Amino acid sequence: MPELPEAETIARQLAKETPGRIVRGVVIRSPRAVRSHRSRAEFARLVRERRIAGVGRRGKAVLLFLNGRSPTTVVVRLGMSGRLRVCPSRSRLERHTRAIFSLSGGRQLRFIDPRQFGLLAARRGTEVESFPEFRNCGPEPLSREFTPGRLFRALARRSSRLGVALMDQRLVAGIGKIYADEICFRAGLSPTRPSNSLTEDDCRRLWNAVRQVLRSAIRFQGTSTGDIAYLDAYGEQGRFRERLMAYQRSGRPCRACGTAIRRERMTGGRGMHWCPRCQR
Repeated sequence: MPELPEAETIARQLAKETPGRIVRGVVIRSPRAVRSHRSRAEFARLVRERRIAGVGRRGKAVLLFLNGRSPTTVVVRLGMSGRLRVCPSRSRLERHTRAIFSLSGGRQLRFIDPRQFGLLAARRGTEVESFPEFRNCGPEPLSREFTPGRLFRALARRSSRLGVALMDQRLVAGIGKIYADEICFRAGLSPTRPSNSLTEDDCRRLWNAVRQVLRSAIRFQGTSTGDIAYLDAYGEQGRFRERLMAYQRSGRPCRACGTAIRRERMTGGRGMHWCPRCQR
């Protein structure tokens, strides 16, 4: 499932390829991809013949900022398996392509989503925090807004397990199963601990781990796991998989101490991975 590092990787790549290009045409091949709109035609009308002014990210979503008589922002929620790819217009159409944006200069931006949990939404304006997708979204974990003190106060009010709390987008934006596992490992904290059991020192370690893990994952362009659901804007796999310490390593020896990595099912059927010796 694409998380913050994957969305950030795609956004940075699109920022090199798309600004200044005009959306000449839009083909929506699956109505489900634009299900927050009344029709495919409505979405296309809000996007067509607008110039891409910039690309951004909020949480796990990629943002396309479009100029025109009134600014519009396309919010791309990648869901479980969504991705964006920039390619020549005549290149082979991949299976599960749900939407095609034809750009000036002979390029296309394609939204590919095998499992169809992703979503495209065209929102008027550029005030991202006012969009329905982000009204209850927590701070960006790499921003100044996200501090050890804020994290401690937020966790102190929660009795849920730490691994589950980290995936709550109201607490902090952009973290899912992969990076919750890796952050807990880096911090030396078990994801099974009640959130409100963490001390201020624990939270400072956790805060540092959040920033270190996410920055490292961005540097290696995200994580492509066994099913290779995630590919970047050029169709390449993320290389952070080679550096995973806990995620999807149940039963295998811990890379730090040799103890078998444990997996436990938590709220909502989510399985968390951790080392019972390195993490307390």
